[in-house]
Amino acid sequence: MNRDDRLRRAGTALIGLMFLPAGIQAALWPRSFYDKFPLGRSWIVAAGGPYNEHLTRDVGALFLALALASIWAWWRAPLCTPLACAWLVQGSLHLIFHLGHLDMLAGFDKAALVGSLIAPIGIAAYVVATAPRASHTS
Repeated sequence: MNRDDRLRRAGTALIGLMFLPAGIQAALWPRSFYDKFPLGRSWIVAAGGPYNEHLTRDVGALFLALALASIWAWWRAPLCTPLACAWLVQGSLHLIFHLGHLDMLAGFDKAALVGSLIAPIGIAAYVVATAPRASHTS
């Protein structure tokens, strides 16, 4: 396995690991996720509308499922590119939402939120950009 393959696998697994805590908290302790995510800082979740336990648990379950698949990609390189594409979609749309709602946060929290949302997008973009290209012959 070459260096690029190792980095692509590690990058995909890293994104999964980054979302694992949020997925666990939202799936198992949805009220805590809603009120205090992350780490008691209350980044917009509660400011976004009334609490909905079902929706919060579903988001947590989806994060956990995508995180598990991403960590699994550590062993199965062909999974890296489609998972990175999925994270690009999720991450880009998530970032766009939060960029429109930064007025609810103070300076440090704004920077930390935006940085935490850009990081997985950057990693996923690297994985996609360095993916081996399949050759198609007729």
